Amino acid sequence: MLARWGRGGRPVVLAFALCFAALLVAGLRAPPRDLSYGDQSFYATTAWDLLRWGTFSDGFFDRVDSAVEAPPPGMFLGPVYPLLLAGVMSVEPALREAAGCMVQHTPSADVAARCPAYGGLVRPLHMALVAGALAFLMAAARRVSGSLAVAGLATGIGLVLCLAYARLFSLAMTESLALFLFSGAAYTFMRALLDGGRGAALLGGLFFGLLLLTRPSHVVLLPLALLALLYVAMRPAPSGRRIAATALFALGVAAVTLPWAARNEAVLGRFALTAGYGPAVLIERMAYNEMTPGEFGASFLYWLPDFGDRLAERLFGHETVRRLDWNQPDSLYDIGQHRRHAALEAPGRIDDLVPGLLRDEVIGRPVAYAASTLSLAWRGLWVGRNVGIVVILLLPLGLMAAHRARRLRLWALYAAPAWIMLVVHAGASVNQERYNLALILGLSVAAAWAILSLAAKRWPALRGAQA
Repeated sequence: MLARWGRGGRPVVLAFALCFAALLVAGLRAPPRDLSYGDQSFYATTAWDLLRWGTFSDGFFDRVDSAVEAPPPGMFLGPVYPLLLAGVMSVEPALREAAGCMVQHTPSADVAARCPAYGGLVRPLHMALVAGALAFLMAAARRVSGSLAVAGLATGIGLVLCLAYARLFSLAMTESLALFLFSGAAYTFMRALLDGGRGAALLGGLFFGLLLLTRPSHVVLLPLALLALLYVAMRPAPSGRRIAATALFALGVAAVTLPWAARNEAVLGRFALTAGYGPAVLIERMAYNEMTPGEFGASFLYWLPDFGDRLAERLFGHETVRRLDWNQPDSLYDIGQHRRHAALEAPGRIDDLVPGLLRDEVIGRPVAYAASTLSLAWRGLWVGRNVGIVVILLLPLGLMAAHRARRLRLWALYAAPAWIMLVVHAGASVNQERYNLALILGLSVAAAWAILSLAAKRWPALRGAQA
């Protein structure tokens, strides 16, 4: 499919192969970690429950010790990544044993000491998914820019940004899969919108549906995607081909998501994709509304990668930035964590707390909420760490180059979904850069345009390479 849509598939296949090799080498250098590290336990426990008991449970978040008894069914997490992890467990004893050990010892505080570190098949699988995302980036960048040079350079920049997360991609978490699905959905949706291709529309819907079952927060993009497809289908006059493409996109989304929603209705009495996870994250997030003016100002330096925290502490003092540190007792994050745990332990459904939370913390405190959202969006912006700073600085030059090439609207169409999600994540979560890795896609294209436009000033022969 990429070969047919990408105006020559060899560069895309070559991009995948080179990116996979580079990512795998970097990933193999990352030290293995036990499955209690980070958010791995969320997915590994759910996958283990599915394999051991045949039940898709709430895993880490339920109150049953599934090492000794069958857990009740749940829908806290989206099903795609736990199913993928359960599939790997079924063929790799090392992952199954590491997950079983973690489940058995999770109530204790010494899981890392008792359970083996894991570094098996999940690692190359994740690197293949990230390489697939970069291959989609290659195809999309060529469609957006009309230039193989821009596409190739954008893919290289995307690879460099992704290499900053080689350790993250080595963990049993959703970032690799989510980036792959987002990249595939962004490319195929763009092709469906621009060309009215029915195959692209159906595949785009399937990618998007799988993304929703991996990261349900992306549901905010669904009405925007459908409205965009319908708008193009009806102007300047109704087009049967484009209306059919819109219907096929919706069909693709429904084909993936409706069976899961129907299962939740039949088993749990809720026709929805998830329950509990979003409210828990929202409760955690609202602690940041308590930022003081000093903390708010300091956060824009503190959130810069690698050096920002140390520099902010020197300039503003330890007490001003202390609560911005994830690891400090009584930090904003720690406060949110305690509130989340208390809400999960309380009787009743955590979802019932959302209306009151929105009334008190969003409508009731609009200035505090807007300020904390701006600060958290800034924190989630810096994908690629220090290299990401350079890419952000190149963004204005890239946009000017895209404007000169009369392709700025194409770039905006491709990049906009990730920027929308940056704002959503800042407003509804404790946002960090790993939630927003999809920004890499549009930023890489813009940076490639910027670099080539700067190079063309020194070497005029390169001007034709930009479009």
